[in-house]
Amino acid sequence: MPTAGDSELDTPALALLWAARETGLLAALVDGAGDEREAADAAGVTERAARIVTDALVDLGFLRRVDGAVEPANRALGLLATRDLRSVGTVPAALDRFDAYAELPRTMESGVPPVDPDERVRHRLGAAAALDDATVEATVDAALAANPDAERALVVADGPGRHARALADRGVDVTLLDGPAVIEAVEPLLESTLVTLRAGSLVDVEAAFDLVLTVDGAWRQGVEENRFTVLAAAGALSPGGAVVLVEPLRDRSAAAVEVAAAALATGSGEPYPESTVAEWFVDAGLAGIETSDVPGTPYQAVAGRLDDSGI
Repeated sequence: MPTAGDSELDTPALALLWAARETGLLAALVDGAGDEREAADAAGVTERAARIVTDALVDLGFLRRVDGAVEPANRALGLLATRDLRSVGTVPAALDRFDAYAELPRTMESGVPPVDPDERVRHRLGAAAALDDATVEATVDAALAANPDAERALVVADGPGRHARALADRGVDVTLLDGPAVIEAVEPLLESTLVTLRAGSLVDVEAAFDLVLTVDGAWRQGVEENRFTVLAAAGALSPGGAVVLVEPLRDRSAAAVEVAAAALATGSGEPYPESTVAEWFVDAGLAGIETSDVPGTPYQAVAGRLDDSGI
């Protein structure tokens, strides 16, 4: 969720950290360039800029001063490596979003958002891994409310599998479905859990699940992609099963403006109104469509069930 688990950095702090990353000053500082004068030379920025940014990063806890030099503090760990997604945290993804917002005028002109390199995908997965437990549990509660007796669940595009793991902890037999690159990246996080990993597409999934859950997926996609996703999700249900989309609805969510900006800057979707999402469910042959707020979050859960006959 873009509004949950975010870095506590405000806009000025993000701007300083982003500028330091873009100029190479951040790399010079965390790679042990010595003091800010040497870092300024390495990055090609003024000594004044290096001094001000270094002081700010010390105050923010990313750097510390030792014997006249600066070195990375624990908070900078996620800026140094992305191999272990649990160490990435939320800051790199927050910087990526800031970068995407800076490019928003060009994106609005071209209609084509910047392509995420592999490193940024790992940043996004790291931020998702840092999602707070209360939000995860509230989301899973909302999903299970659509089918409390669910025994088998398919969780789609759940990245590091926070919701999949929470469902498995409730005794549900869970499969996490995502693209091959994401599954490869998150496998180390989930290899010791009861979650089954599957790389592929919804169209390849046979009907066998009592619950299909997607979180934060619809606003990243266009209308036709979402229509197809809900149809394929319905096709993966066993009779009486439910599809649940947990999303920030444009006409109900306090996060709608924030999500609209993120969608415009990074993808092809937008926050959709409740009526549009319900239409996808109807078109997929789902009934008993209901929308509920997810407590403690600005998100809503839209749920629909497949008739017990499977028709």
